[in-house]
Amino acid sequence: MHAFTLAAASFAALAQAVPHALSHPHHHHHHAARSTLAPRDDTTFELTVHNNCTNSKTFGLYQITPAFEMLQMSHPTTIEPGSSSCIQAPFTASGMRLSGTADQGCDGQWAAQTLFEFGYSTYLEMTGTAYDLSVMAGSAPEGIAAYPGTTLCESKVCDASGCSLAEAWTTPQQVGGGSPADTVCYQGVQDFHVVFCPQ
Repeated sequence: MHAFTLAAASFAALAQAVPHALSHPHHHHHHAARSTLAPRDDTTFELTVHNNCTNSKTFGLYQITPAFEMLQMSHPTTIEPGSSSCIQAPFTASGMRLSGTADQGCDGQWAAQTLFEFGYSTYLEMTGTAYDLSVMAGSAPEGIAAYPGTTLCESKVCDASGCSLAEAWTTPQQVGGGSPADTVCYQGVQDFHVVFCPQ
């Protein structure tokens, strides 16, 4: 039940990102300026995953459907300490997450863990990616950071000692506090760098 509650809060946060961000200003600033994007494949974007942890980690993409099914969306990729790898992510998918425990399969994804969560977002003529960090209670104290491929969008950083509510989800109760960890990058298809155990 606890895992179901966390998943529900996470899915709801991404699904509600657009209207909430517009109706309830956060403590941080969202850049909404438009940029000129070079022609590129608009069906996927690239997640460059950096493993700065002291142990190897197996990464993968998963999707939580509206029916709360956990789907594997990429092949598991093991990254050694100090190394990086690129994973292609679907641009228009929702309920997505990058996990560092892909060696545990779909069943293991319901456990509390450090996550980069993201999904497609659109408003009027703008499209982009809604994203957040998740370090719910029970997650390993390793930290995580996410850097969009454009400086027009906001980076998120949560170190091993903890993070503010504006940087990451730490409890489902943040829904009642305005969900300040939710961010939307309305700059079309943008790549991300995600760092586990940021220094």
